[in-house]
Amino acid sequence: MNRKQLGWIHHIHATVLILLLLTGISLYVSFFRTLFNEWKIPLVAIHIVIAIFYIGIMLISIYQAFLYGKKRAPIKKFNIWLFVLLFSLWLSSGILMYFQHLVPVWVRNNSVIIHDWSTWIVIPWILIHGYGHLFNVRIPWPNWWRGRKQVPDWISENKLGRRDITKSLLLFLVFLFLGGWIRWISPILSIPENEEKRRGYFRIYNVTNDYPRYEEEDWKVAIEDLNQVREELTMKDMRKLPWYSIVDDFHCVTGWSVRGVELRGIYLKNLLEPYYANHPNDTYVTVYSGDELYYDSFTISQLLDEEAMLIFELDGLPLKRSQGFPCRLYHPNMYGYKSVKWITRIQLTAGREQGYWQTNGDYDLDGYL
Repeated sequence: MNRKQLGWIHHIHATVLILLLLTGISLYVSFFRTLFNEWKIPLVAIHIVIAIFYIGIMLISIYQAFLYGKKRAPIKKFNIWLFVLLFSLWLSSGILMYFQHLVPVWVRNNSVIIHDWSTWIVIPWILIHGYGHLFNVRIPWPNWWRGRKQVPDWISENKLGRRDITKSLLLFLVFLFLGGWIRWISPILSIPENEEKRRGYFRIYNVTNDYPRYEEEDWKVAIEDLNQVREELTMKDMRKLPWYSIVDDFHCVTGWSVRGVELRGIYLKNLLEPYYANHPNDTYVTVYSGDELYYDSFTISQLLDEEAMLIFELDGLPLKRSQGFPCRLYHPNMYGYKSVKWITRIQLTAGREQGYWQTNGDYDLDGYL
């Protein structure tokens, strides 16, 4: 592979990497992720396809890149090793996130963290690197770093003085600070209402940016049986039923978890048994969100026998609006996408409906952990 071919590979690599970063950041930021959902654009699938293409580019070019950089300036070697390291971190953590149902919770949680940090820390370097290339700006790197002069003895002999260590440490801290600052302010963009981040934090996933807003005294949930007999229950009616508190771990299918969440509400078996008593065992339940888009379905057994709940409080406080106030579903053995928020209708049916993510994606209908 000659220099011209390597140049083309370099530009293709840069383009694919930028697309990978843009789709990844869009998945991370609630507004953009929700916007793509509204447009019916499968952003997760697009991100994965770009990632596979990026893997191909790396595998094709990595050996030739090392040969090319072997006798080049230190900055060339640094760029190659940097992206090999990032590629390894992105690839390994991405695979674990994709197959997260096969690994323990702590593994997938750390995979999400590694995937995020690999992205945020490299962004400052990409901005500086890209700025220099696009606008032909000469970044004031040391001459030996760019290859104009012989490498200093203290570098070639690996003898760092106090000043050299201080400079290197300060440079590292600058990049760490910039990447870390972007990483840690980013939850402000994706977590409405200053969501608490201890034990992990909830990444709010909606299918519309304009989520419903209710006052507790005005909220009602409609329950329809197989004969389409409809009854509306208020919060006052809900408080007449027994309330229970559980402490459980909340798991998202995208790989993150929040440990030890206190959830308080009513068991669906206490709510639905009067409507279910005279119905056959093949009864199904469809639960609808007040956003008028999201819904999901269950067998009656999944809700009554597996201790599914309607949740009204989280960690001793009423749900935030972004979390589904005043009422959301929770199933202890299923991923979070089955936990419909802002519930306004529960319908018993003779056949099972396909949920929102089964219709608009490839999520499993049962969603078991």
